[in-house]
Amino acid sequence: MKIFPSIIKEDILKSFRNPMGKSMINHAFNTCGVESYLSVASVLFPRIILVRDYIFIEEFYNDNIDSLEEQFKHDKRKIEMFVNSWSLTDFFLQSRDESLDNDEIFGEFCNLITYCWSNLIKELFPDKKVVVEIRQSIMGEMGEAITVYQVNN
Repeated sequence: MKIFPSIIKEDILKSFRNPMGKSMINHAFNTCGVESYLSVASVLFPRIILVRDYIFIEEFYNDNIDSLEEQFKHDKRKIEMFVNSWSLTDFFLQSRDESLDNDEIFGEFCNLITYCWSNLIKELFPDKKVVVEIRQSIMGEMGEAITVYQVNN
């Protein structure tokens, strides 16, 4: 038998404040309702839009491409980074808990969202080179932030 690992490390469950199962999948079965699964799926695989060859996370775009092109002098990378930048702690505005302060757990979340967004965008735009990046203070965001932008296109 060969086991192919999940994208989430199974032993991360040991770092949970209140594990509710013997495995990660069992924990999810015991703690998530249908609405939670659907909501999380929309975060991990968000709607993507293409506006004048700019790739945007739809939720973050304000239908202001003309002013963005003027502000950033048509610099595609800066425009996409600006629109697609989001502080990762803002993903948890009303559900903040101590797991955000646990580097191991938060790191797994960062790896997960990077993996999902990268694969979604590769599937949608196989001929474009797109970067999904997480680092500190991207485009003025507080703390660790995520962004998406094209390179060499």
